[in-house]
Amino acid sequence: MQNFNSIFEKLNCGKIAAKAGVVFAGGEKVLPDYTYELNSDKKTMYVRVEHENTFRDTLVFDYNGDKILARRVFENISDKEIRIKELAFWISGIGFDKDKDDDYFYHIENSRVFGNNTFPIDYDRFHHEAEGNKKFGIVPGDTWPDMGKNSEPIEARIGSTYFQPFPAILISNYQTKKGLVHGTLSQDVCYHNYDVSHDDSGVCLDIYSSFMDIDALTMEPGRVIVDEWYLGFTDEADDIERIFVKYSDELRKKLPIMYGRSDANRKYVAWGSWNDGLWRNISEDLIVEEARYLKDHFPTAAWVQMDDGYAINNWCHSLGMPYAGEEEVDHEKFPKGIRHYSDELRKIGIRPALWMGGKVPKEAKIVNEHPEWFLDYAHVLKTGLPFDVSREDVREYMLSAIKRLFLEYGFDSMKMDFWSHPFEDCHALYSDTHHSGYEYRRWWLEAIREVLPRDGYLQTGCDIAMGNPFLGEFATNYRYGVDIGHGNWPTVKLTILWGVNCFATHTGDMFVPNSDSIGLFPGLGENEAMFCINFCLVTHSMVEIAGQLSKSDNKERLHTLKKAICNPNNGQDVYLVNYDYRAKETRPMPDAMYFKTPHFSVEEGNASMPVVTVGLFNVDDEARTVSVKASDMGLGDGKFTFTNVWTGEQFRNVDSVSVDLDCRASALFAVSREEGIQLYDANIRVNALCADEKSMTIETDYAQKECELKISRLPKKMFFDGEAIDFRAEGDMVYFDLPGKGTLTLEF
Repeated sequence: MQNFNSIFEKLNCGKIAAKAGVVFAGGEKVLPDYTYELNSDKKTMYVRVEHENTFRDTLVFDYNGDKILARRVFENISDKEIRIKELAFWISGIGFDKDKDDDYFYHIENSRVFGNNTFPIDYDRFHHEAEGNKKFGIVPGDTWPDMGKNSEPIEARIGSTYFQPFPAILISNYQTKKGLVHGTLSQDVCYHNYDVSHDDSGVCLDIYSSFMDIDALTMEPGRVIVDEWYLGFTDEADDIERIFVKYSDELRKKLPIMYGRSDANRKYVAWGSWNDGLWRNISEDLIVEEARYLKDHFPTAAWVQMDDGYAINNWCHSLGMPYAGEEEVDHEKFPKGIRHYSDELRKIGIRPALWMGGKVPKEAKIVNEHPEWFLDYAHVLKTGLPFDVSREDVREYMLSAIKRLFLEYGFDSMKMDFWSHPFEDCHALYSDTHHSGYEYRRWWLEAIREVLPRDGYLQTGCDIAMGNPFLGEFATNYRYGVDIGHGNWPTVKLTILWGVNCFATHTGDMFVPNSDSIGLFPGLGENEAMFCINFCLVTHSMVEIAGQLSKSDNKERLHTLKKAICNPNNGQDVYLVNYDYRAKETRPMPDAMYFKTPHFSVEEGNASMPVVTVGLFNVDDEARTVSVKASDMGLGDGKFTFTNVWTGEQFRNVDSVSVDLDCRASALFAVSREEGIQLYDANIRVNALCADEKSMTIETDYAQKECELKISRLPKKMFFDGEAIDFRAEGDMVYFDLPGKGTLTLEF
């Protein structure tokens, strides 16, 4: 173990030692005698072994300062198949010169599974009433564990759930800012999961490179698998937004920053038919009517996403639907068929997107005729069956199904729901074990991308994801929370906690988070509904809107929705104000969150527009006062104007703002400088702006009626692309109709 010491010294986290090994099928651990070669000039260590003419294991460690990049190449050098359960790398001696009872770990999965951010190293998460837990005084939530107290050992490991978590872990101590981070740099074959414990030397971190959906990987002679990971030191372990910064920098070198091969959800949103009480009560007439309304009133709503309800046998049946053909289409709802419906949307100028469920009802024709095609997944799903993707005939059918759904039926974007179960489970599921779930996951995502246009979106839905950026190479956005559109406040609070953990990774440039739809929220009160809208807006996770908007008489809500999505910019960084993620009692969110642009523009630092936008939130069930300082948002000690985005109320020449918020209420403020001409607020997208004492020039992005500008000086004349246009001025507000994309000029 001491052979690793020289490359661990600068990690500044105790006297760390390590050993490598292999775990074969059945649990047999092999710890061979590796050779070590250190090249101090190149700062590289080579660790190698050829074990009994069975396997060759080579680990290459590139170390530089306080980080180590590891690449492991494992090869079957025998003349027969071998079965590998996992590769292991055991680290011990991690320490921080503090009380060991305060050693803890943080993994983004914690909030998803237990409703808690951190856990002491020796805490028994699955039996929180255990005698040894009492000294810690922590009782985790029983939110969505989906695993229970009788978990198998591998299922109880950190990072082993099927929730597609951000693939990194922090080991730290509550009394220090020091920490050790391990993170994944490749998911071609393996996934990383962990055990943590104490021994006499300190904290032990057991790192396993395991295989989804199989008990062990069957490796043919000559097969090679590669695993890559990061190990590094942080001195910002107390800041949830800074923990993984160095790891993410390395991750960006490995992953293309492509918003899932498209920035489709960055600037535009989709209207979805599921939420706001519609559910499966859809039809061609209903959706087409909404599409026409969206086209006329919501210029950034580019897609209409038809959710479940178009097939006779509902509930996640769409991937199985093409097997039976047109007889499975609900022709009472779609009398002329699905292709006619998608063509009607295109005529309107709205792009058609389709919900596709990945599990199939047990009573479906395809299950009856091919029961061997499906996995036994009763430990999670009670209402449907996922496909056994390890079978070649199943993969052939799945390819034919998506070609029919998207090429023949004419859809160009997809919400992929209940899809991850055949790819993301730590149990032994597949009938063929020659490939892991992650290998088939890549096959499936590549296949879907081949049937979607380059500028179409791919949205991942259930099972609820937790920000794994490796999916972002193909998928455009990920749903990190459960449905909130129908209105259920406890669900909203839970979704908020999950979201905050995702946003804190600051990886929206790799994979856009999706908070579910905003809309009419029939089950929420006004404060709760506006809380959801402000939360989605300030976190730039507003990928969807919902509801029968064309039928609504709630003009105020429609006005709010239009303004809220005037410039989605989904995936933009949001920053948390004074959020103690290490607090013993986990709070769902901080009181304030902000981003560094106006809500209506992507321009950062423009002297004539808001420099930040900040949301204030009271998630509690009683009223209280919530405050934020300009200095909390990196604005220094100057004076600013805080403009309430929804009421127009202003606080002038101040360095902070405090508001009394009812329970479950919120407020949204644009923060502007005090000097010069200022555009305080708008309900249109502003691509660029310049101003002086005589005029202001605004580059606009689309046509829209009933435009609004809140401005520090009212114009005497207005022009669009050089032509005079009519406008109305009231107080500090200017109202007009915008003809289209072009240049808007205001003369003072």
